[in-house]
Amino acid sequence: MADDERLSSVRERGRANLFWRYLGIDVEAAGEGWVRLRVPMRDELRNAPGAPVHGGVLATLVDAAVGGALGTYGSAATGGVDQATLDLNVTFIAAARGDALLAEGRILRRGRSIAFGETRVTDTAGTLVALGRATYMIIPPRP
Repeated sequence: MADDERLSSVRERGRANLFWRYLGIDVEAAGEGWVRLRVPMRDELRNAPGAPVHGGVLATLVDAAVGGALGTYGSAATGGVDQATLDLNVTFIAAARGDALLAEGRILRRGRSIAFGETRVTDTAGTLVALGRATYMIIPPRP
């Protein structure tokens, strides 16, 4: 699968995901085993107007970016119903500034039934905001 097909596929799944749409997550780029997501910062994602972005949004971006990266492999992990998060770890490093968050997720290792990935979340000023890792179960398609 070519990278433009991967990008189109990940974008299509992202648009179909109600939670991603609610948060405003957009898929900026994708290649085999990685994606870059973007979400505009707005008051609905903060603890209070003008406050830092809620940590749950950052954790969601870690999970979404690893899941999106896993989805770039095609039929073994097409997103949503055939993969499930088993473990999620997030380290919050700094408050986000700027007008958007960027999350780049990569698959570190993918086996037959388990995949490990990591995500770096930065703001548009280039500040590292959070680092995270996720472990996913790959659910094989039913016959």
